[in-house]
Parts: sequence; C-alpha cells; structure tokens
Amino acid sequence: MRLYEEIMAELGGEEIAFGGAKAVLLAGRGAYVENVKGIFALSERGVTVFARGGKVTVEGEGLRVARYGGGDLLVRGNVLRVSFEREEAR
Repeated sequence: MRLYEEIMAELGGEEIAFGGAKAVLLAGRGAYVENVKGIFALSERGVTVFARGGKVTVEGEGLRVARYGGGDLLVRGNVLRVSFEREEAR
C-alpha cells in the first residue's frame, strides 16, 4: 500500500478496480497493480499476473518490472492497455 501512495503522490494516474484487484494506469509511463499473488508471464510487450479474482495483463512496449513485493507490482514502460480476466468458479 505504501508503494501505491508513493506512486499516486509522485505521478498521479487513472485508477481501475477489477473485483479485488486494483490497477493504476500511468499512460505511456507504467502501471501499478495491487493484490498480486504471482507473475504468470513476462515479456517486453506484456506482463500478466495472478491477482485476487483473476489475471491482470499489462500490454505495451519496453515493459519491465520495476518493483515487486508485498502484493504490489510496478511495471515501467510504454503502457498501452490494462485488462482483467476473471477467474472461473470451480
């Protein structure tokens, strides 16, 4: 949560909530995702993580994980899109 407060204070951003997971889009600069349980896939064009309620995918160019820990993820790079795939009930 502290990382989230630092990002919002320094950079601002557009907050998006996905039923348990929260993301802040810093268009063209990066994205912050809260309630992350683990990283599913990682490349310069996309980062997909397991989050509460499903998977969150950050798409863009030149992406890299800048910080990850305590359920927080900060992705830097030219972020073009953030999407959510709901976890199916078992």
